[in-house]
Amino acid sequence: MERNNCVCWSGIGMFMGVQFIKGGYNLGRNYPAYKFTGLIMPLLMLGLLLLLIRPIVPGGAPFFSEKGPGSQHAPILISFAIAFFIGIFAQRTQFCTMGAVRDIILMRDFHLASGVIGLLIFAFLSNLVLGQFKPGFAGQPIAHTNQIWNFLGMALSGLAYALAGGCPGRQLFLSGEGNIDAGVFVIGMIVGAGFANNFGVAASPAGIGPWSAFAVIVGLLFCIATGVFMRKKIV
Repeated sequence: MERNNCVCWSGIGMFMGVQFIKGGYNLGRNYPAYKFTGLIMPLLMLGLLLLLIRPIVPGGAPFFSEKGPGSQHAPILISFAIAFFIGIFAQRTQFCTMGAVRDIILMRDFHLASGVIGLLIFAFLSNLVLGQFKPGFAGQPIAHTNQIWNFLGMALSGLAYALAGGCPGRQLFLSGEGNIDAGVFVIGMIVGAGFANNFGVAASPAGIGPWSAFAVIVGLLFCIATGVFMRKKIV
């Protein structure tokens, strides 16, 4: 059990995001789009899967991490099979951590929260069975103990998810359904992860990166400004 997560969750910014929603924050209504636009993300993901199975250039892209958590993964077929069934389950149940918090605050509805709680219990039992349950703060994989930035980083994440209308998992599932807005969110996550890991923004067990604090502060200011200025007066 990675206890730094407890600090992260205490700083979650979803509550702040829900307050913006209650105050009239709105990105605008959804409009029907061409069917082809809904196929863009599924086709892109299929292309990446084919590239993973059979690279165009031997020894070329995609490249794999040689150390760290990125180098540790299940065999491709097992990963694909598990992800396939998880995707079906998540799509049918509308799984969303942000939606669960939103529904609890706005409507006192715990329906979506039951899925999140179930996931936590399953993850806990799985780690317990596999002997990977190691409670503590120090020495955890890809985690540091600078709790101020753990708190603020999660506050930024939660606020961004609330303003976007769903957690990263939910956005991924929606993009597979053909939601192009969610597709843009997913592409943004991929590009953002690449940028963070290549330009000193991402943190590591050694601590935060050279630009981590700057990125978090700018992100918080941007999200707060978005929540304040993109509101419609409720009549």
